[in-house]
Amino acid sequence: MNEHPIFLSHVLSGLLALGLAMLLTPLAGRLAGLVGLVSYPRGDRWHRSPTPLLGGVAIFLAVVPAFLLVPQPVHEDPADRFGGLLLGATLIFALGLLDDVRTLPPYSKLLGQIVAACILVAGLPIGKLQPFAILMVPLTIFWVVGVTNAFNLLDNMDGLSAGIAAIVALTLFAYNFLQGDQQTALLCLVIAGGCGGFLVFNAHPARIFMGDSGSLLLGYLLSGVVVLGAAKATSELALTLLVPVAIMALPILDTTLVTIVRALNRRPISQGGRDHLSHRLVALGLDERSSVLVLYAVSGLFGMVAITSNYASGFVTTLLGSLLALGVVFFGIYLGQVRIYTEADYQRLSREPGIVGKLVVGGSWLYKRQVAEMVLDLTLVCLGLLAAYAIRFEGVLERRFVEQFADILPWAVSIKLATLFGLGVYRSIWRYVGTPDIVRLAFASTLGSILTAAAVQVAFRAEGGFPRAVFLIDWLVVTALLIAARLSFGLIRDVLVRLRRRDLRRVLIVGASDTGELVLRAMVRSRSHDYRVVGFLDDEVGKQQRAIHGVRVLGPAASLGDVVEREGIDEVVLTVTDRHGEVASECRRLGIGFRDVGSFFRSQLEGEARPIEAAAR
Repeated sequence: MNEHPIFLSHVLSGLLALGLAMLLTPLAGRLAGLVGLVSYPRGDRWHRSPTPLLGGVAIFLAVVPAFLLVPQPVHEDPADRFGGLLLGATLIFALGLLDDVRTLPPYSKLLGQIVAACILVAGLPIGKLQPFAILMVPLTIFWVVGVTNAFNLLDNMDGLSAGIAAIVALTLFAYNFLQGDQQTALLCLVIAGGCGGFLVFNAHPARIFMGDSGSLLLGYLLSGVVVLGAAKATSELALTLLVPVAIMALPILDTTLVTIVRALNRRPISQGGRDHLSHRLVALGLDERSSVLVLYAVSGLFGMVAITSNYASGFVTTLLGSLLALGVVFFGIYLGQVRIYTEADYQRLSREPGIVGKLVVGGSWLYKRQVAEMVLDLTLVCLGLLAAYAIRFEGVLERRFVEQFADILPWAVSIKLATLFGLGVYRSIWRYVGTPDIVRLAFASTLGSILTAAAVQVAFRAEGGFPRAVFLIDWLVVTALLIAARLSFGLIRDVLVRLRRRDLRRVLIVGASDTGELVLRAMVRSRSHDYRVVGFLDDEVGKQQRAIHGVRVLGPAASLGDVVEREGIDEVVLTVTDRHGEVASECRRLGIGFRDVGSFFRSQLEGEARPIEAAAR
């Protein structure tokens, strides 16, 4: 069948859902205002003004009719294949709507979600999947309930849940369209259209919220689409399982982080809070819009990996997916360290025995961190050797090369990890990794690769046939992965610093010296995260218009007044001694805060005290 008319039909259906959602969402908002279904600001919520609910009603009334009423791409009644999904979606929508009207206890919502998941499972041909049928039924129920709740938890900032749902739906559309499953692709594009139309009114600053009726509905529909698509997929089983997890990676990551941290901090998982990934990004200095866009980008990256699985071999897709998964794990760990609870919470947890308090607080359980680093390096060594074979043989491996990989891997893991341990790689703290640590790591990786190649050649000399280029590529890839892992936190921090919101305290540093660079790093790593270093001033001609960690030298110290007025500076930090009186006088005249480097670092130790000259304003 010609795919162009089908694709055009899909697009028109998506546009129909988009238009319906744009038409119905304002009406739903007005209805919510009339009946009093309004979300008011609370301590555990993010919004600051009363906002109407019932956006989920608009999404439901846009998606279901657009899918049922448009011509199907195949001669098949959509109710035959998607009847269970649509019936369960109606139930989950009604459950969410009831929860919006009168808050339901968590166990009641969970029971309704399980029943809706069972309705979907009842219509699947799982019994034919012998001998996996016994496992597939409970796993499918867990998957549907888990993803449904993940999108419910993800609805914690303007535009976040609807935007991620739209990205996931578009990814599933592309994947199923390329797989030839046109009915599932159509439903995905209709869901994306409904989300897009609602997002027009839900983007920051939101004029309406979807409520549980919308977030539960989207989570249920998308999880069900994955199940129905997998049941009809023609790809191999590994990809059938990998692609859904990759597409849903961000909701899963957010839910996992929130569940673990709330459980360890003895906070109800079902209760709202400001401890999601989006809130942690805001705590790092990003504004709400930038935080949501960062999470959109992460979700989009996983969607791209899922789509490439249609073109790359399962071998290459698994490798790329694993590397991207590690990157997102680092991202989650980095955000997980952001302080979002009160100081009293941390003090209480730090006094608790065992791993509970130490894990939340990030205490001095060094040996456990070393174990985690060693497990990570084991993964990187495995992926490095896998990548070496993929690069050497362009992603297509014969059986004998797969057997070689299995023979070499135990030698590579044991020798390289022992070398890394013996040369002291696991003594360094990632947050403060410097050049000596990188040199030691590179040397240990090189020595480990040489010893591995020598040991394999001796152990398998009778067999022969080991491609020597693999060992060279493996050394390059593993070394790069090990170094990248150690630098990952710094890279994430530097990227997020660039995205910080503009209303932070704008700081000018006088003195582009080693001390000035130290102050810059301290501000970037400050726990309060409320600094934005605008630039340096320095009298040395050779430093003019140069940059330190991306922050430019804007001129000599004599241009202080002009720079302060032009850049809207709030505070000046002086890192040189010969300009103290001149700079202090100018800051008093301009009415801005001023402190020297000693006062700045004392304020860091004392909990971010005010600038010493701020009272002169």
